Amino acid sequence: MDKDLIKRQSLEVIEQIIPELDAATVDTSASLKDDYDVNSVSIIKVLVGLEEKFHVEFEDSELALNKYESFDDVIESVEKKMN
Repeated sequence: MDKDLIKRQSLEVIEQIIPELDAATVDTSASLKDDYDVNSVSIIKVLVGLEEKFHVEFEDSELALNKYESFDDVIESVEKKMN
């Protein structure tokens, strides 16, 4: 799957789970915690949503906010799992 498509679809999932974020304007390189107030529960919901969307699986050890600095990191993890 194309990287841009993965990114677009990932942002759609993120926007569904965190509706206060606008997929069209989100800065994917910004800090999850500092810029977007993403907490541990939100990141787990995002990762579960991405698992369902892309038919990938995150290990329990990967379901931690400290594993991801930005949405780019989250999207990169999905890309790696798909390849």
